[in-house]
Amino acid sequence: MISGMVVSGYGGFYQVRRDDCGAVVDCKPRGRLKQSYSKIYPGDRVEISLLPAGDGMIEAIGPRHTRLSRPQLVNFDQLIIVLAWKLPEYDLLLLDRVLVLALEARVRPVICFNKLDLLEEGEAPLFQDIRAVYQAAGFSVLGVSAKDPASIEALKEQLGGGISVLAGPSGAGKSTLLNQLLGEGSAETGVVSDRLRRGRHTTRYARILPLGADAAFGFIADTPGFFALELPQSVTDRDLPGYYPDFQLDEPCRFDGCLHLSEPDCRVKQAVAKGRVDPERYRRYQRLQEEIKTREVVYW
Repeated sequence: MISGMVVSGYGGFYQVRRDDCGAVVDCKPRGRLKQSYSKIYPGDRVEISLLPAGDGMIEAIGPRHTRLSRPQLVNFDQLIIVLAWKLPEYDLLLLDRVLVLALEARVRPVICFNKLDLLEEGEAPLFQDIRAVYQAAGFSVLGVSAKDPASIEALKEQLGGGISVLAGPSGAGKSTLLNQLLGEGSAETGVVSDRLRRGRHTTRYARILPLGADAAFGFIADTPGFFALELPQSVTDRDLPGYYPDFQLDEPCRFDGCLHLSEPDCRVKQAVAKGRVDPERYRRYQRLQEEIKTREVVYW
């Protein structure tokens, strides 16, 4: 048996990177695996056997310690959330959704604002204000541009070791960043639609790419872009406050399980009024709570 990692899957075949030599082998799963696993995902640890023709069979699948349903990936360590400053313009509500998704999956999120070369005169303070809000909440925030080698190097420093997932809306520039990180031609790139102001999907399926010749350099997963994202069904209105590190204050609210909405003596609402918690981020939290309540309505 040979140990490896699934790096992509398409058309019923899975590409497995061998641990012993780094070679990628086209594999199909044994039929008996379908009884236990409905699907195999990029990031899955597997055992394979080699066939005379040079391809292989997946014989066993290891345990999964992390998983995302959109994009579909397992066993990753870090989620790099890529948002374009412009073309298309960033969406902070989408960002907050993805942050909840990352924390619910128990992986480290890193916020990456791309295309900062499109900052217009007077917009730099706005970017710094947004950056300060999320840094105060405990998140790492990067500002990058494919035209700024120093910013690409800063991004590389975040990617050392393990598996990092590069995810974000279409047109945010993920493929361009991949080409900067891995070399030109590593990923397809596409232009942003003039009519829709959003990008075409240049990545059609998730794939995991090595950051260097040795596995010690780590891996990066490129994923298809998305326009919208719902919160996981497992996240309830009671769970949501726990995914906001900036709501974890020294002095607790008066009531256990406070939702920070209409309860009296809510310390989070008091912190918002005093400017200790960003009012706009709090308003987006309220919108997410409303979305959760709407989906939980049951009609008899």
